[in-house]
Amino acid sequence: MVDVIPSVIVRRGRVEELDRLEEVYREAYRGLEEYADTTTFRIRNYLNWLYSGEPEGFFVAEVAGQVVGFVSIHAQWWDKRLGETGEIHEICVHPRWKGKGVGRRLIETAIAYARRRGRRYVSLWVGERNWHARRWYRSLGFEECGVQFGEWVRMIKPIEEAHDQ
Repeated sequence: MVDVIPSVIVRRGRVEELDRLEEVYREAYRGLEEYADTTTFRIRNYLNWLYSGEPEGFFVAEVAGQVVGFVSIHAQWWDKRLGETGEIHEICVHPRWKGKGVGRRLIETAIAYARRRGRRYVSLWVGERNWHARRWYRSLGFEECGVQFGEWVRMIKPIEEAHDQ
């Protein structure tokens, strides 16, 4: 059973929070360093790239005032098979908060963001040996589309249109 934390707040991230997100990133990639930047310099450059590429697509999850995860999506990414797509470049949740619904809330927020910008798909790359993440993405409706780039596997998810209530 998933222990869902009802007090998770997902909001737009702020540039002044990027340094604090370094710890979330490091902890989320513990044991998966083959897929991660590992030096402070590279991590901070990467976080800055994620944020500056589309600040309005950078969201953080907060519990009791503490940032416990983040997601970065660029809604005008070009994929030669899909056209414009919402590209999820990164999602990280601190291990203490995994399995509590934080990641799901972040993904749902990213998908809603892409939908509002008229995208029909969200897409991402996941490490080929990151079996846990691959299963999790499949449980959220992502499918592996048969494209691989080095150790990265491509996954896509059609976005359902929002229906008026």
